[in-house]
Amino acid sequence: MTSSDVKLSKSLENGIEFSCQMCGDCCRGFEEGEVYIYQDDITRLTEFLNITSNSELKKFARKYLKIIDDTFYWNEPGEEEGKTYTFKTLGFKFTGN
Repeated sequence: MTSSDVKLSKSLENGIEFSCQMCGDCCRGFEEGEVYIYQDDITRLTEFLNITSNSELKKFARKYLKIIDDTFYWNEPGEEEGKTYTFKTLGFKFTGN
């Protein structure tokens, strides 16, 4: 399946607007919730944290990132049966108080 095969619902076509509420509910840890992170997020983080070498990036990734196995079920409108899709993504774990 390619990204062009995936059709988003109208409510998700333009992404999800998210503003951190500083509550910790979605980023408390991998057991209680995950915050997905993507390549452009990693690029911005490494620039902000001044990570300039692969060894620094690996150290950062080992401490703060985790591969998350996830699934979703999609039923095409008008079809009797849907399909469960499995994917892997990166999760970001926030630490601190």
